[in-house]
Formats: sequence, structure tokens, C-alpha cells
Amino acid sequence: MKLEQVPTPAYVIDLAKLEANCRILQYVQEEAGCKVLLAQKAYSLYKTYPLISQYLSGTTASGLYEAKLAREEFPGEVHVFAPAFKDEDMEELLG
Repeated sequence: MKLEQVPTPAYVIDLAKLEANCRILQYVQEEAGCKVLLAQKAYSLYKTYPLISQYLSGTTASGLYEAKLAREEFPGEVHVFAPAFKDEDMEELLG
């Protein structure tokens, strides 16, 4: 396919490079005895979550919808932070 034929917007991900970076992060986890979490605010391309979740411990979310995305698409821990949550959001987060 020629570049002019690629529909826009287009997100081009080099899966080999992504996996290589994930392996580095996994090594850091093992050597440092820590957990590395995916910051969804910075990267939420959930189609790549199956690959990334093989290497990282979980995700961070800054709100209800990011937390739901993580729970649905990324096996592992979901860490949530916000200055305040509505009661109904807390119920949904914990449910």
C-alpha cells in the first residue's frame, strides 16, 4: 500500500520495537523488585494491551472510564487515582 492510500488518522506501531521495550521494562521489574504500570493517560492504544500485558504488572487510571478500559482490556492490576470520586463512580470502580 502506498503512503497516499493509508487512511487518516493512522497510528503506526512497530510491534517488534514495542515488545523490545516491554522486555526492558520487565527486566527492570525483576531486577528492582518493583512493578511497572502502564500509564493509560499517556498511552491508551488498547489494541496493543494483549502484548503489553505479557510484560507489565498492570495499569494506572485517572478516572472511571480509564479504569473500566483497563479492567476490560488489560489483565493485571488496575491502580486508580483522582482527587475525588463521586459515590456512584466508587461503587462502579469497586464492583
